[in-house]
Formats: sequence, C-alpha cells, structure tokens
Amino acid sequence: MQQDDNAPVSAAQLLEQVPLPREPRNIKDIAPAPPRLFSTRPYPPPEQFEVWKTRMASLVDVAPAEDHSPAQGFEVEYLTCNMADVVFTSGRFAAQTIARAAKPSQGAPVDTWWLFRVRAGEARFETRERRMHAEQGAVFLISLDDDFRGSITNYDGLVLALPRRSFADVADQLDGVCNILLSGNLIELLADYLDRLEARIILMSPEELRQAGRATAQMIAACIQLSSDRLEQASGTIESMLFERARLYIETHLGDFDLTPDRVARQLRISRSALYRAFESVGGVAGYILRKRLRAAHAELVGSTDRQVQEIAYRHGFKLASDFTRAFRREFGVSPREMRERARRRSTAG
Repeated sequence: MQQDDNAPVSAAQLLEQVPLPREPRNIKDIAPAPPRLFSTRPYPPPEQFEVWKTRMASLVDVAPAEDHSPAQGFEVEYLTCNMADVVFTSGRFAAQTIARAAKPSQGAPVDTWWLFRVRAGEARFETRERRMHAEQGAVFLISLDDDFRGSITNYDGLVLALPRRSFADVADQLDGVCNILLSGNLIELLADYLDRLEARIILMSPEELRQAGRATAQMIAACIQLSSDRLEQASGTIESMLFERARLYIETHLGDFDLTPDRVARQLRISRSALYRAFESVGGVAGYILRKRLRAAHAELVGSTDRQVQEIAYRHGFKLASDFTRAFRREFGVSPREMRERARRRSTAG
C-alpha cells in the first residue's frame, strides 16, 4: 500500500521512549523543553501504577479503575512538551479515577486549568456545581483549583495544562466554562488545530516552542472566550434548573431545624455562590426558606383550629414560638393567634 506523504508523523516514530520519572511533576517549571515520550512500560507491571501515582501526586490523587488490579500493570504512554505558555500532552492513559480536594494546607493555589481533547475512551467529571460525561471528540476544561472527582476509561487524547498567568485576561471566562462540554465552530477549529500540533512541535527549537506556545495560548483564549459568550446566554436556563432542584429539596425538608442555605448547597452538590445566584430574584435562599415556612404555618393555622400555635411553629422549623410569632407578624401584619381568631370568626360567620 502506498504511504501517504501528507500523514503526520507520530511521536513514537521520532522520539525514544523513556521511563516515566518516579518523582512528582514540578508544576513550577515553566522553561520551554523539547518533547519527551514518557511511559510506564519500562517498569515491572506491579510497579507501574505506583510510578504513575507518584508522578501525579503534586496535582491530583489517582487510583486504578475498580475492576483493575495494579499488580496486572498500568500502562501510560504520552508525549509531553513544555511550551512555556502551555504544556502540551498527548497520549494513552489506562482507566483510572482522578480526584482533587483543594486544602489550605497545600499552600498556594495551582492556578492551572486542564484542557481535554478526547480522541478515544470516555471521561466523567463532577464538581459541586456540575456533572459532565465526555466521549470521543469532546473538548472541555477543568480547574485544578476546584474540588472535583472523575474517571477516564482507557483514555486516548490531549491534555493541555493552561497556567493562569498565560490567560489572565480571560480567566473569568475559563472559570465559567469549567466542566462543560464546549461546542461550536470555534471549538471545532481549536480541536483541529490541537490535533495537528503534536506533529509540528516535535522538531521545534526552544525559541520556536516558546513562540508556538504563546500563539497556542492566544488561540485557546480567543476560541473559549467567544464560545463562553454563548454559554452566558444559557445561564438563565441553568439557574432556573438549579432553582427548581433547590425548591423541591427545600419544600420537602421545611420542618428540619437545620435547613440552611449551606445544607441545601451541600445536598445538591452545588456551590453556595451558584445557589445564591439562582435565588437572587426571589430575595435570597434564607428569605425563601423563611417565607415558605411561614406560608405553610399560615395554611395550617387557618385550616386547623385544634393544634397549639407552638406545635405548629415547631412542625414548620421554628424551635421557639417567640421567633415564629415575630417572623409571622412581619410577614402578615398580625400575630399567629390573631390570624387564627380571624379564621374562626370567618368560619362561624359562614
């Protein structure tokens, strides 16, 4: 069969495979470096996963897939190239789970996003606000300064590390589209560019790598910034969905004394800021909970005359009858007892 002269040359054809370093990755190293082809294959199979785990320890916690024993081996092979403004990585990664929990004890933030371009396999990631399932062809971002957990299944594709210092002008837009499948003509253009970048960087000089890294960062910033504008148009829909989920949870747990905005956010696995934005138009989460409790108590007061006011207050999340009375008077202009007396008079008159 005749060879296609236009086909890109793979890294495996030009680079010598070297053992994946056993030490954690130095995330502070920003000097341009020529491409290297790392692999766990040179190690005995029982050691391969531990080498990979140690290499990733400065960034995330990794674990083998549940149905895989590390003793059977853990194959990872990838090209990596530090282009100063971005770190380009392309390769194959065994199925695994990935998690990060940002802690104050970890010191300064990582200040890095990972940009994924899936060629084969699947990826799933979950933060407090969003869940995402990516398949072949997908492009998405995650932030290493957010708490997240996820998994990949025999992933083949690109992972570009984007340091915040290279994207300061569009940092808010990048934060806003994390853990969302990116789409549109500009994202497809970006994907085409990234798919061919590997073949172009293998023979670049350090200065060419620096220039290519700067150009790549600018293209990524432009494509994602403009794509994020489309996502902003959908923000109202997203907030409506969050509001509906929270509303159902609140109304189901109105009688719980510890029903607070923080608890709602935790239970729904969304951030407090996202919850507050969803309830901004109705006066906030705490105010919404209070009004719902008062209206439910009001309905019971006028509909049932045999329960004590204190019992009704307790049933609807108020520990103290005095707190209930003050809140009720602010909301309805009369005390609970006065409201009940009015209801009795109307019932007698009828």
